[in-house]
Amino acid sequence: MNLSEFKEGVFIRWKILKANTKYSFQESVSYTANNWGSLASTLIFMITFLIFVSAIYGNVRSIAGYSYSEMLVFVFVAQINFYLTWTFSISNVVKLGQGVKTGELDLYLTKPVPHLWFVTFRKIDLVLLFSNAIPSLIPLFYLLIKNYDLDIGMENLLLGIIMIILGQIFLHCFQFIILLGAFWTGEARGFELLAYQLGNYNEPIPFEGYPANFRNWGFVILPVIFHTALTSSYLLGKTSDLSLFLLVLSATIIALFAKNFVWKLALRQYSSASS
Repeated sequence: MNLSEFKEGVFIRWKILKANTKYSFQESVSYTANNWGSLASTLIFMITFLIFVSAIYGNVRSIAGYSYSEMLVFVFVAQINFYLTWTFSISNVVKLGQGVKTGELDLYLTKPVPHLWFVTFRKIDLVLLFSNAIPSLIPLFYLLIKNYDLDIGMENLLLGIIMIILGQIFLHCFQFIILLGAFWTGEARGFELLAYQLGNYNEPIPFEGYPANFRNWGFVILPVIFHTALTSSYLLGKTSDLSLFLLVLSATIIALFAKNFVWKLALRQYSSASS
């Protein structure tokens, strides 16, 4: 590939990204009642969960070595990852599964666009991210400010941000690959539920709360360990071992290659089944 082809490929992907973002925004704002209902559910969940956490810390001083203030930071990281997952990943996984079942995918495959890029970023729900995430996090912000007694250095903050990005990419690839099983079965619902559960199950458990032999390789079945548990541990300075960061980086790169490889296998299966 020469430089001009590379520039053209980047330009096409940027146009697809802008178009999908614009359409997703228009689609989201057209269902006002649904947005209000979603906001109410997330806000109620956040308030009740914070009440639960506060009640626990009314009887104990720490959980898995986390003070009340540190646990609030952990909850904040978990919620940020939850909203990012729904904004960029799981909604596209669900739409791909629906496209396989209904045959809608055939239409996209006939378009002269990078197909994997298109289905990966078909829906980018910024309305969910800004209209739901920010208001629902207000009670958490209040408790963080009121109880904040931590000293998080810039190095830890930057490492935490990088970990969230890598963790989100790894989780997306993980969920996407699971969903591709629908190309062989023709039904995606079970794979959607599996992808969601494995991507969010045990989210409230701190990294230090997992068994020692589970921390290094548990992400294989619970990727949430990367983007929430280990991220919070680095952010709070509880973990300083950079070998774990290198493990996350390596696993993310492998996951990207695996996603591309399994996608090509799935397309062959899809073409064979529909021919």
